Amino acid sequence: MELKNYLLFIWRWAWLIILFALVGGGVGYAYSQTQPRLYEASTMLMVNQDQGIFARPSPTLEDLRARERYALTVRELLLVRPVLERAAGMVEGVTPAQLAARTSTTEVGKTELFLLSVRDTSRQRAVELADAIVASFQALERDLLDNPYAQASTLIVVDPAYAKRNPVSPDYTRNIVLSAFIAVLIAIVIGFLYDYFNTRISDEGDLSRRGGGRPLVTVGRRKGSTPAAQLVTLREPASLDAEAYRMFRLHLDALAADVRPQVIAVVSAVAGEGRSLTAANLAVALAQTGRRVVLVDANLRNPIQHTLFELPNQGGLSNLLSSTAQAIEPFLRVTAQANLYVLTAGNVLGLPAQLLGGVHLEKVLGALRQYAEVIIIDTAPLLTFADTTLLVRAVDTTLAVVRSGHTTEGDLRHMLELLQQTGIACLGIVLNGIRKRRSRFALPVVRRTESTPAMVVANRSETVGDAGD
Repeated sequence: MELKNYLLFIWRWAWLIILFALVGGGVGYAYSQTQPRLYEASTMLMVNQDQGIFARPSPTLEDLRARERYALTVRELLLVRPVLERAAGMVEGVTPAQLAARTSTTEVGKTELFLLSVRDTSRQRAVELADAIVASFQALERDLLDNPYAQASTLIVVDPAYAKRNPVSPDYTRNIVLSAFIAVLIAIVIGFLYDYFNTRISDEGDLSRRGGGRPLVTVGRRKGSTPAAQLVTLREPASLDAEAYRMFRLHLDALAADVRPQVIAVVSAVAGEGRSLTAANLAVALAQTGRRVVLVDANLRNPIQHTLFELPNQGGLSNLLSSTAQAIEPFLRVTAQANLYVLTAGNVLGLPAQLLGGVHLEKVLGALRQYAEVIIIDTAPLLTFADTTLLVRAVDTTLAVVRSGHTTEGDLRHMLELLQQTGIACLGIVLNGIRKRRSRFALPVVRRTESTPAMVVANRSETVGDAGD
């Protein structure tokens, strides 16, 4: 994964990471509040093995090693049970077990000095316990070291016990930072697992990462209580969504005249992705430029274009496909938008796959080419029925529709692979149902391929819906 993808992942899940960091910091603070406040008293001690006896003027290396081992021995003997029991008996309010858990020694460099530290809930008692441990060791030193002839203690108090006024535990900063760090890791793991198991496409960046490239058109979530009200290019021509559909015209106009498609099939992987609504809005947007446009409802299993435009559905495409003796004009329905005609699905008289795969389809499309400048065809779900696969072989190009939060990565890749197998190019992808849309717009660039005369439209920076190669 590239650095850009990592940054996009962090940006996408920033809200969860921040939320978990705050919650984790709060948990760390609450945990610190429940812990007892401990004060630490420290005293600096020195082990002088030569005290009370004659010191050698020139010690050998073995003598120095012996002094070091002796100093370590004294440090360990300070924490043995007899010393701690005697010290606990000298100070009220603490048991030997508690004292053992709160006492430690620390070496001071490579010297004979070391620190004895004692923690307690009382600052004054911590000082008393440190002094009591030293006094207890000095009283038991001869027996512990098995040296009854020692004239004085080898443990010297260099710096008397002292405890700071502020408690050393709990460490609020450490607990809060550690809890927040753990919470952030949990948030990242949750985000990673969600992205791993949730293959549904959510936005433009997600579409690009999952193999769809940048969308040609992005449309917001559906609005309107009825299907007809969702025809925004006709009902709300000044809306942002209507303008997004009109942007599709620029893609067509940017193509060279010899490769500009006339028959465009609007496809989607599965049902519920807004394919029919996209086809209807694009047809209205193209008709608003003065082009003569025919919108064909080729979804013979679940037709909806007559509902969107509030038209009757008696007679239509299925009737034309089942007979060769009829002209297309009587079946074209006039709409509220000038220059736009709708060829409804009509009365389905047979299996849709047989009708769309029959010999009459080419004749109907040939007649429509003579009648209109642009033909937009609404289709059935590509991965669900064979109808659309048979139909797209007779069109100039396709336009794929992907719905945010609905289309999965597997369906997207399968759809693009199937379109590639048909040899028909894909103009690009319409991404609808997203919450936020980018305001910038880039004209497409036409790129020809040697393997097929069909066009492939791409943004200047990267390929879009590159299913025609």
